[in-house]
Parts: sequence; C-alpha cells; structure tokens
Amino acid sequence: MYPIEYLDSIDFFQPGTICAHASWVKKNEIRLLKRHNATAVHCPSSNMKLACGGTLSLPAYVEAGVDVRLGTDGAASSGNGLNMQGEARLASLVQRHDHWDATILPAVDAMDLATKGSKDWAVWDLNDVRMRPRGRSDNRHLANLIFNGAECLDLWVNGKAVRKDGTTLTLDEMAILDEIDGAVETYYEGVE
Repeated sequence: MYPIEYLDSIDFFQPGTICAHASWVKKNEIRLLKRHNATAVHCPSSNMKLACGGTLSLPAYVEAGVDVRLGTDGAASSGNGLNMQGEARLASLVQRHDHWDATILPAVDAMDLATKGSKDWAVWDLNDVRMRPRGRSDNRHLANLIFNGAECLDLWVNGKAVRKDGTTLTLDEMAILDEIDGAVETYYEGVE
C-alpha cells in the first residue's frame, strides 16, 4: 500500500489531520485525504532543498477539493526558515514550473495559501522600493509583496501587537541572534 492508503487502512485519520509535504501521492490518495477532510501542507523550499524529486501537485489537490495550506517545515528543519512570504513566492514559482503553466497560483492565491484561516494581520511598507511598480489603479501591491517582498511594519497576533512601526515589541531580536550564534558556534565546523 501507498502511505495514505495505509493510514486509511488503520483508521489513522481523525478530524483535523494535517499531512505535511504530501508530495509523493497518487490521485487515489488525494481523494482519500478529501474523504477524511484532511489538510495537506505544501512545503516547497524544504522539498527542493532536500532534492526529494517532487513537491505537492496543487492542481490535483484543488481538483479533488482538498484543503491545502502553506508551510515552512520549520526553522530547524530542511526549510531553514519561517519566511511565509518567501515560501508563497516559491510555491507559486514551483507550481508554474512543474505544470508548465504561468497562470497557476497567482499572488492572490499564494497569499491565501499562506494565510488561510488566520485572524492575525500585517502592515507592509508600501514605500519600500520592492513594492514598485504600483501598476494601473494601484493594483500590484499583492503581486509585489509575494514576488519581491517588503518590510513588515506592524504585525498583530491574537489581537496583540508583536511588531509596531518596524520594531519587534515582544522579543529582543539581537539577544536572540547572539544566543543562536553561540549555540551553534561549533556545530557547523567542517560543514560546507
């Protein structure tokens, strides 16, 4: 049996099951995920860094009606980061590349994958050079954000300000960076 078929055979699926990566699956397995209302999480940078030979096939999941979200696979994992904007950009690019279709996963859909279900919000610096050109009728903001990035000025999580006017309020970023550097000082010796 293939992995999703096996999980189905042992009654593994429960409400809220999340399947990270979900890249090497058959259409039958995708239909099983839909039947169980499972969520598939697309982690393109992790799959590409590991050179595992595949990423989640978004068109097949959309066709089956499976809930798909976007993930980073974690900072300490093969994705090496938590940059959802970068992950959204890469998801769009890899889907277009893999399916030879430049219309797959436009910026608005990539943003939806990255933020689906979120009640948090962010404010981006529209004067950041990466947010140019603004386009006709100021309609390029989302595409510029997904494909170019921009400085996040404000970030609210669970109704609380985490970042305000470009300054992180809840953590001492420099102290954390120093602590990380100290923790891995010898870890990467000899690794290229």
